[in-house]
Amino acid sequence: MTAISSGLALTGCGGDDGKDGQDGVDGASVSAGSQQLDVTTSGFGIPEDAIFVAPDAVDGDDITDALAAALFALPDDALVVLPKGRFTVSQTITVNSASGLTVTGYGIHETILDFSQSTGDDAIRFQGGVDITIRDLGVYEAPKNGIKATNVNGIRMAYTATVWEGALEANNGAYGLYPLQSQNVLMEHNYAYGSADAGIYVGQSNNIVVRNNTAKNNVAGIEIENSTMADVYNNLAVGNSGGILAFDLPGLEQAYGGNVRIFNNEVYANNAANVGSGAVGIVPPGTGVLVFATSDVEIYNNRITDNDTAAIEIASYFLADSDVANYPANYGATMTNGWSPLVKNVYMHNNTIARNSTNPQGVLLADIITGYTTSANATGMPQTFPAIMYGGIGELLSNAGQLAGFDALVGPEAQADGVDYDAYAAADLICANSNINANPAPDYNEVNTGLVFSTNPADLTVDGAGNPVPNLLIDPMVNNTYLNCTQNRLAPASVNIGNKVYGCAGDDLAEAACSL
Repeated sequence: MTAISSGLALTGCGGDDGKDGQDGVDGASVSAGSQQLDVTTSGFGIPEDAIFVAPDAVDGDDITDALAAALFALPDDALVVLPKGRFTVSQTITVNSASGLTVTGYGIHETILDFSQSTGDDAIRFQGGVDITIRDLGVYEAPKNGIKATNVNGIRMAYTATVWEGALEANNGAYGLYPLQSQNVLMEHNYAYGSADAGIYVGQSNNIVVRNNTAKNNVAGIEIENSTMADVYNNLAVGNSGGILAFDLPGLEQAYGGNVRIFNNEVYANNAANVGSGAVGIVPPGTGVLVFATSDVEIYNNRITDNDTAAIEIASYFLADSDVANYPANYGATMTNGWSPLVKNVYMHNNTIARNSTNPQGVLLADIITGYTTSANATGMPQTFPAIMYGGIGELLSNAGQLAGFDALVGPEAQADGVDYDAYAAADLICANSNINANPAPDYNEVNTGLVFSTNPADLTVDGAGNPVPNLLIDPMVNNTYLNCTQNRLAPASVNIGNKVYGCAGDDLAEAACSL
């Protein structure tokens, strides 16, 4: 219990905001004619006509059969209540095609499901369905993933925890809270600890709000992957390898994402060793925010501090696979569907940045780190590693006409959505301005912006193998020369669950972060 207790004590994120679940507001369960028996720690009312799972169970009991039975062949709009205590669950709990279902415990500490002896993979899995809520409980030690939802239209995970106790290790479960291939996804007031991939993850989904969560001691704290219309705000990401990530990966059913806003988050000391595998394994330890091959991202009004490698890193997929000539052979099908290795239209502004880049690390960045911290960079003098770092190679290759042949691969739907490999236009640029240098003296001048590759084709030089040579450009973040441009603001995301609208275009209209 110490892992979750210490994490939630760090911030108000993940706790009761005083608005949710009071007197029937926001989906609280008490309906006309029913009596309220109890209330969860988040203020959610539990009526007497709910479906109660193993109400007489005591700590340590195995409630697998009772839980599976309660969640089988449910009526629409059912409310299933789990008991107070810490209980064993020995297999995956699967819920198919539910409608209007709410599954609740009594609180993030009060109802704990322990899957350490489970013979399944996922702990709880929702497959299909509409307007589903899971809340007020903790899932511990899942063999693979904590709470997974696929192909759901309307999924809310609130006041839940997924925890792997102890050190962050490669044999921990992969994902904590894990909706994918879904629509209308709301993740709020959750706590994720110890995931060997991502603590709070949304993938191949659309219309997403991730707010007021705490992600601690995971490889990736919060990750948005191949998803569109996502708002990530008012979260705490601390002690992960990478705090907040936006990825587009090749070969997925939803080929690409975009319109991702990351704002008003606290992202600090994300310096854990990266024990992950696959794509997340490339994340350099010490990363605050990473945008990897995702276009149309706005990062603003975050406080990003004490991350050893960089506050913000922007990279094309060429960071992971630099074999440009073989992209048509290796990725042709997914490029036809619109996936692109490039990153375009990323706007970083009004972020407070302090005490980052003090110990840059990561296998993929080893040569870049050496170049910046010795005299091999463009200044000819050792520099503090950039707090904001943009790879730039995709833009350089596009501007130099080196990727023109890729346009023939892009299918008509992706073309209509603006996917191309032409030289970058103004609307495609990576921009950083009005960010705040919060470094104390005498280190004030050591907050830098860096471009690994110049984006100017005139600066393109190649080595003996024909590979572009990094330029390692760098200048102070404040009054910077590089990336000094602006972009149009992105539209807010909204989520509709049970005909209630959540997010900055819905129930958070008066939230200060939504006015930034």
